[in-house]
Amino acid sequence: MEDHKIDQLDEEKIDLFRLLQEFWKAFQRLFWLPVILAILFGAAQGIRSWRSYTPRYSSEVTFTIQMTDWMLTDIGGSTNYYDKAMAEQLSKTFPYLLQSELMQSMLRQEMGVNYVNGSITAQTVPNTNLFSLKVTSTDPQAAYDILNTMIEIYPRVADYVVGSTQMNLLTVPTVAEKPYNEFRPARTVCKGAVLGAILGMLVILAYAATRRSIRGAEEIRKELNQSCLGALPQVTFKRRSGAVDRTISIRNKKISGAFQESVRSMRIKFLREDKKQKAQVVMVTSTLPGEGKTTVATNLALTLSQNGAKVILVDLDLRKPSVKKALGIRKPSIGVPELLAGNDRDVKKYLVPLKDTHLSLLAGDEPAADARQQIGSKHLASLLDTLRQEADFIVLDTPPCRLVADSASIARAADCTVYVLRSGVAQVPHVLDSLQLLADSGTRIMGCVLNGVQGSHGGYGYGYGYGYGYGGYYGKYSSRHKKTGEEQA
Repeated sequence: MEDHKIDQLDEEKIDLFRLLQEFWKAFQRLFWLPVILAILFGAAQGIRSWRSYTPRYSSEVTFTIQMTDWMLTDIGGSTNYYDKAMAEQLSKTFPYLLQSELMQSMLRQEMGVNYVNGSITAQTVPNTNLFSLKVTSTDPQAAYDILNTMIEIYPRVADYVVGSTQMNLLTVPTVAEKPYNEFRPARTVCKGAVLGAILGMLVILAYAATRRSIRGAEEIRKELNQSCLGALPQVTFKRRSGAVDRTISIRNKKISGAFQESVRSMRIKFLREDKKQKAQVVMVTSTLPGEGKTTVATNLALTLSQNGAKVILVDLDLRKPSVKKALGIRKPSIGVPELLAGNDRDVKKYLVPLKDTHLSLLAGDEPAADARQQIGSKHLASLLDTLRQEADFIVLDTPPCRLVADSASIARAADCTVYVLRSGVAQVPHVLDSLQLLADSGTRIMGCVLNGVQGSHGGYGYGYGYGYGYGGYYGKYSSRHKKTGEEQA
């Protein structure tokens, strides 16, 4: 029971960590959303505040109240007690006096207006006979005029309620020079900006919560029900003066040993699976562009050839050939589009051997004019059958499954598929759809290669944006035509 609870807690921690990973990745792509929402909300709040802003001015006066009735004077001649009592009484009765028709009519009459453009408040200082009167209005002169009129008529109205009183002014009313509610939009704009930024972050969090991408080998088994042939770390390069070989290849001396080890592990697992499946023509594909299928294909072909096998690497991404670029080859050559479009079917003379390896290339420079027609051509299957007689392995670099149907057509001529997944990119439902498309074509999925794994040291510094991993343990692999190959430590 306790073990079950521990496993559940570990799973929750993993899910939280995964959510944070997805959030960070989504934030890197959508960082502009909180910024834009912050600007929009801040501007909207500022405009709203500006449009609703009405400047208000105030005039006020402080005074004392004394009773003029001699009968309220005590034996000692002091009127202090009665003045305080009277101030408290006036304060309690002021709302009534203020709203009374008598007060309003006298005020309008004295000012000669039909409407009083201002509000009037009064207040007493506790335990004193100090009394304050304040008038606020949208017009500073109106506030001043109303206050002066109130000073004149207030004692007369109070006489009807509490008797004869006398107001002694302690301050002199003045016309306000600036509104007491000055327009200060900074705080309002900041509040709106913060609200917009929070909303943007919540949108990104919600987006991240709905994403399900593959980030680890265990997720390949759990989510896709496939085996993991390798996990290749992300590659970066430092910016250096002069030319730097930036090909993501195990032939590149700038690639560190950590990548060599990654590809060695991939090769071992590939050959282990190959013993079971007896696959000679291996198709390498992915869900989306940029996941590293070409780099995985070229390095798989290289590591197999340097292990002793005779390998042919074919660029079958007819819409966007990239094998030669991935290997840093600039010499012009003939590729599959030219062979399928022409009448010369002697494919062997168009194979380009790679120096110091058992690897040959069938790769061109230009995309096909009609890739769909050529992929569906019967001559393609014939071409691959010819290549089977020339090598132990034929590795096919093919287009992404999600974009075009080329890979499904090519899969019918292949023995198996190696599926490349870039960590945190393609969504699980999209990957499953692509795998189902390949399965419907009759090809076997040998396994998946997880590419661009974060946290592994693969680089040469400076983020160059490739995110592929490599390895390179070079043992000996005897030719398929001689005997069954086997890894040697």
